[in-house]
Amino acid sequence: MDVGSQFGPYRLDALVGRGGMGQVYRAYDTVRDREVALKLLRADLASDETFQKRFRRESQTAAKLGEPHIIPIHDYGEIDGVLYLDMRLVDGRDLRAVLRGDGPMSPPDAVAVIEQVASALDAAHAVGLVHRDVKPENVLMTSNGFAYLVDFGIAHHSGDAHLTRTGTAVGSIAYMAPEQLDNVPVSPASDVYSLAAVLFELLTGRQPYPGDSVSAVVKSTVLSAVPAPSSISQAVSPALDAVVMRGLAKTPADRYASAGEFAAAAQAAIHGAPMNPAYDATQIGMPLPASTKNYSGPQSFSGPQQYSGPQQMTNPIAPQGYPGQPYGGGYPGAYGVGYAEPPRQEDNRMLHIVLAVLIVVLVAALIGLAVYWFGFRDSGGSSTASPSSTTTITNTVDPQTSAVAPTPPPGTSSCGGGVGVATSVTSCEFAANVGAVYLQQGPKGDARTIVASSPVTGMAYTMACSPETGVVVCRGGNNAVVVIY
Repeated sequence: MDVGSQFGPYRLDALVGRGGMGQVYRAYDTVRDREVALKLLRADLASDETFQKRFRRESQTAAKLGEPHIIPIHDYGEIDGVLYLDMRLVDGRDLRAVLRGDGPMSPPDAVAVIEQVASALDAAHAVGLVHRDVKPENVLMTSNGFAYLVDFGIAHHSGDAHLTRTGTAVGSIAYMAPEQLDNVPVSPASDVYSLAAVLFELLTGRQPYPGDSVSAVVKSTVLSAVPAPSSISQAVSPALDAVVMRGLAKTPADRYASAGEFAAAAQAAIHGAPMNPAYDATQIGMPLPASTKNYSGPQSFSGPQQYSGPQQMTNPIAPQGYPGQPYGGGYPGAYGVGYAEPPRQEDNRMLHIVLAVLIVVLVAALIGLAVYWFGFRDSGGSSTASPSSTTTITNTVDPQTSAVAPTPPPGTSSCGGGVGVATSVTSCEFAANVGAVYLQQGPKGDARTIVASSPVTGMAYTMACSPETGVVVCRGGNNAVVVIY
């Protein structure tokens, strides 16, 4: 169709984009008096029954979902043997144009876009629809940052196994999950992979597996480890590295369970991951405010010698779900951040004195009873008593419970910051990332498997972490051993 020509009730005013299925025009609907985005199926595909079914299903499914981040559908049908889709006209740019014009995004801005696209994908997955072509060209951005996911025309319904022609690769190679390249059934996990690939590009300005040919990209996607985004952009944290690389896992079962879960993990990584393993190592609950980090180290406050053991310390973090507890999250008073001020200390002073006096009297009575029992119980009538016998007083001392001394593997070298390395092939930079990712994913002391990146090699490695004597030891990668104190 030529710009300026008439297509049914639509006047084609401008060509705004081309896709794998056809062209998109800025058009004027003369019947309803409105501007629309009009998508027309390519002429050489219009007679293909498979593509006709997919095109019709796109409009039906998208219109039915009604999710705010899926482009609204006004109308669809066929005019003069050409299938068309009448959509809302979005005044903005697709993510490809954004990247070309503005370059990579900051982590918060990139994750904000991913959250919106994830919301659209979760809605589609809930009705059994897999998009299969999530890429920057299919995400439209308005000037105020609102994102729309478009082009469900090549989507694959979970109950429809015959809408892809044999030998046809559907989707864009650079964002396709390994299972799509192997021609096996796709699932929502395939869209999670593509969404992670888009986040990788938003953060770094390049695709996860760039290549000069289709075969090079396919081989890298199937066989090569994904590079850590932080090896390309210093703005990316190790915690966000781990989220992106899990989203790009080769096996679907190793990825996040949903697009929304992936987006939530990315959001948590840019806001809550502790970068220094020496801090918050044993913290339970929400992290302390950033301004209090220099007071939360266990070296200064956790010793039982000064504070009579953790059982007498006020928990600095209010348990979730119990807002009425007296140790809430305000951190009041001049007792140091992380410790609640003792309530009504002056009012309780007299009670403490009375209790102390009673304890002294009780201890004196017990000592007197012990002296009488052991020293005089046989005097005054026993012929076997010895005048030279001595009195024995037994004092019972409460056993002191001491913490088990940390015992790292032999040959461990400390890197500072609460981590160390136990093999010569392990770098302290990698150890710091392993420690940060381990602590970000749960409490210290639990056994779990993590994925961390090495700033030295620029690669990601799987590490199996398990508690040992007083420490946590993570083993994996290329014979790497990291010790978390």
